[in-house]
Amino acid sequence: MKTRLALCVALAACSTSDRKPDAPAPAPAAAPTVPPPDFSKLPAPTAARTWSPPAVETWQMANGVSVYFVPQAHVPLVSISLVVPRGACTDPPGKAGLTALMADLLDEGAAGRNALQLSEAWQALGADFSITTTTDAIIFDLDALADKVPDSLALFADVALRPDLSSVEFQRRKDQRIATALTAEADPASTRSVALRRVVFGQGYGALPADGLRSTLKGLEVKDVVDQYRAAVVPQGASLIVVGATDRATVQAELERAFGGWAGAAKVAFQAVDSNQPERAVYFVDHPGASQSAIAVAMRSESAQAPDLFESEVYNWTVGGAFTSRINLNLREAKGFTYGARSGFYRWSQAGFFSVGALVKAPNTRESVDEIFKDLAAAHRGRPITAQEANEARAGLLLGFPSEFESVSAVSAKVTELAMLARPATWYSDWPRRVEAVTDAAVGRVAERASHREAYVVVVSGDYASVGPTFESIGLPIVRLDAQGNRLPPPKK
Repeated sequence: MKTRLALCVALAACSTSDRKPDAPAPAPAAAPTVPPPDFSKLPAPTAARTWSPPAVETWQMANGVSVYFVPQAHVPLVSISLVVPRGACTDPPGKAGLTALMADLLDEGAAGRNALQLSEAWQALGADFSITTTTDAIIFDLDALADKVPDSLALFADVALRPDLSSVEFQRRKDQRIATALTAEADPASTRSVALRRVVFGQGYGALPADGLRSTLKGLEVKDVVDQYRAAVVPQGASLIVVGATDRATVQAELERAFGGWAGAAKVAFQAVDSNQPERAVYFVDHPGASQSAIAVAMRSESAQAPDLFESEVYNWTVGGAFTSRINLNLREAKGFTYGARSGFYRWSQAGFFSVGALVKAPNTRESVDEIFKDLAAAHRGRPITAQEANEARAGLLLGFPSEFESVSAVSAKVTELAMLARPATWYSDWPRRVEAVTDAAVGRVAERASHREAYVVVVSGDYASVGPTFESIGLPIVRLDAQGNRLPPPKK
């Protein structure tokens, strides 16, 4: 006890040895007072922060491949994409799905590794690799650790440039794709999508889904895949996108090492846009007993190079693009016909379309289509888009824009769009200014063009026995389609 008391006295002496004998002990600091939160009102917004999209550097490799580079040092990741601008639009007539099947086979065996060994190699590198086929392009995507980029890029090049395209893997993947296509034929939303494209684009560009149809996949042979690969997967017009924790000198060296020897010229024909406008009608795909109908009203529109691209986006936000849009609030909130209805401009390099779609209760199918047409017409005449609505649309587009760049892979995806659509490197830097520059009058002109009912076709996938007769008074012929979008002969009277 004495020892413990002596120790306490000694410590106390040490703690006061720096003070003058007569100096009072300092008063303890008062704890800061924090007012309790006021839950009776919404919090005030903080000051706006300045944000701008990341700058994109560009150059060309010796073999002509364009490179887009965005340094992002905040995380030790690198996202690399390869865009080959020859997608499903190069499928020969009657062979829809060929390019997608070919792309699917690339990572099923390459450079001496089978599919399982390739998968294990990607896992050992901690990398994620995928290949996607769109109407316009084949897109290879790699997400890699920054310190594993050389090895990951070497494996990437093996898959892209040295695939096996074996007959065994071809048959397996072909059968799986046919089974998937067959399954999709039972889904009203899927058959609506197939029918819509076939109706809007006829026999040409964009008319068939990139993955093809059951009927077109069945006729494909392994020779078709090999020929398509040799003709399409070449550096002509191709682009490499690199985003992440690396520098330009390293990127240049690694890309030349992996892809510098890639050579060849494209030998595929691009489908032309069908010059025939779609026949105005109600196109119906029968799903007997369906409790919901998948509906769409659509018209052909301009490509991704449309001069009114930004005006169209502001218009679309108000009419059907946002949750608070007129069509969604009408069909969902006011009528209770659907969980959600949306519209959008879908634009590719050569053509596009505008569509309003929803899954609605079967008994309300016809009324839902009527309401969509009413809302489209009213946006021009009856209840024109107001200055407040246009302002809210511009603000919504601008406020949501930064979220599209919130990760390394998201930035890579945005830059991939630049490459795929041949946009300038400054596109995203200019984007906010161009949205802000959209005038109310320009939005009104888009609304006027989109208001004409005679420009649209109607597509319905649902129970024909109960829903079909409700369209007999719509003033349009009813054309029956099968689940692959083929016309059926009219019923015998």
